[in-house]
Amino acid sequence: MRKKTNAETIEIDGLELPINTHKGKYNCFVEPLPKIKRELDAMLSHHRKVFVFRIDMRIESYTGDNEVMTKFLRSFIPWLKRRYGLKRVGYVWCREVETSKKQHYHLVFMIDGTAVKTMKTIADKVIDLASIQDLSPWIPKRPSYLIQRKHLEQGNYTKYKQAFFRASYIAKERGKKVKGESVNSFQTSRVQPRLNEHGTIFKAGDDYSQRMR
Repeated sequence: MRKKTNAETIEIDGLELPINTHKGKYNCFVEPLPKIKRELDAMLSHHRKVFVFRIDMRIESYTGDNEVMTKFLRSFIPWLKRRYGLKRVGYVWCREVETSKKQHYHLVFMIDGTAVKTMKTIADKVIDLASIQDLSPWIPKRPSYLIQRKHLEQGNYTKYKQAFFRASYIAKERGKKVKGESVNSFQTSRVQPRLNEHGTIFKAGDDYSQRMR
């Protein structure tokens, strides 16, 4: 049985992080939360700034697989890399099906924050791709966060925790499965992290001032 929590925080790698359970009203699945943190940390091991942004995507009719999401990512991620000269793109997404009986997706992306600082061009491209692929995108208000490693080195995790809290919405229990579904409801990138001076994976919560530069 998958573990759930309605707590407002969770400790991962020795770091207490806020999670979006609407102040205990809803449950989150625990398993996705360390995976979200892993992708954030992997990106921060490579980049001194990481730009995190969220988008949502709805489709016109229910499908029993995630091919629509695969198709979108196959177009969107290569565009991000070309447009901003990126070597890597981190992401997490979830599939949800609620009363409408057709799925929608919540996505969080993580990219090099020295390459991009605003959402305008990205949002325009999301809308353009969605129109071609018969999807309905939604860009929420204040969808982005810029995490800077220098702040973590100073012990300031404000932006990191804000971004994690926003991304933790992806782990919420509600809407994840409908009867008879066996399709995957959660997926992440697998960014290969840079190792620290001890040859181990560096994680936020460690002392950033001592990290390999």
